[in-house]
Amino acid sequence: MLASVLINNYNYASFVEEAVVSVLNQTYSKIEIILVDDGSTDNSRDCIEKLAAAHKSITPVFKSNGGQLSAFNAGVNLARGEVLFFLDADDLYHKDYIEKAMAIYREHPTCDFMFCALEQCGASNQQVIQPFSDRVTDLGYTGLITYTRQLWIGEPTSTLSIRRSLADQFFPIPYEQDWRIRADDCLIWLASLYNGRKFYLKEPLVFYRIHGNNQFFGRKKNPTEEHYRDLCRAKLFTQASEQVKQYQYIRGYHLYKALLQEAATGTKNEDLLKKYRFALKKNQEVSILSRWKYRNRIKKMLRTLA
Repeated sequence: MLASVLINNYNYASFVEEAVVSVLNQTYSKIEIILVDDGSTDNSRDCIEKLAAAHKSITPVFKSNGGQLSAFNAGVNLARGEVLFFLDADDLYHKDYIEKAMAIYREHPTCDFMFCALEQCGASNQQVIQPFSDRVTDLGYTGLITYTRQLWIGEPTSTLSIRRSLADQFFPIPYEQDWRIRADDCLIWLASLYNGRKFYLKEPLVFYRIHGNNQFFGRKKNPTEEHYRDLCRAKLFTQASEQVKQYQYIRGYHLYKALLQEAATGTKNEDLLKKYRFALKKNQEVSILSRWKYRNRIKKMLRTLA
């Protein structure tokens, strides 16, 4: 199987070569690299042109600045692989990451989307490993819990990969201006909403670089920015619900039953199961309240008729 590695770069001339070399040095050989430069103003173009001239497996893409999601869309449009890997230009892969990831996609035909543990490097040095018991964990389906509770079930961009058959269901992703940064949110949410089966690889196979220009790590939350992000998420979820019809029709008791069925797929850790229990409780409370309001409305109508 061919693996497509989509590298997005914006003004990371000091990092991009190291990121590319980490892909070129993979123990897995069937790899193409789509290297998208999003209108950098530093000397990234020179670096990328030299790398592309030296390695035929690299397809360079130079575009005007449109943000991270626009870079994702451009890369996916050109990719030919059966599995797509995403890499920020300031991060690195362990040399056997793609080999181990592709083995999981081969051995588990139901795996549509995978994320792995990571190892921070640079200003911070620690491993980030989620509390799943198995090395390879089938999380099952998570679309309903994502839709009802807006859960984010994944890790940052460079840990993410997706089977092409799932990616084709929602790429190109709209609202590029909404997601100039943190476009990995779109991948993580949409992979769930479009009923992708998620897997987690409990090995820190990606180096996530911590430095002064990270778009998210270490930054304090700004209420205005968070409110804007909520609006952008609402637009994305609305668009997805129009495409995936089940979210329009599952209500009340049927939603409760569907959430129970979804929770039983795969292996959910205790933290995720708590969120399901909370969602089920809330749904039950809403159903009881709705029935109570309905009964009182009927009583009021009967009194009027009397």
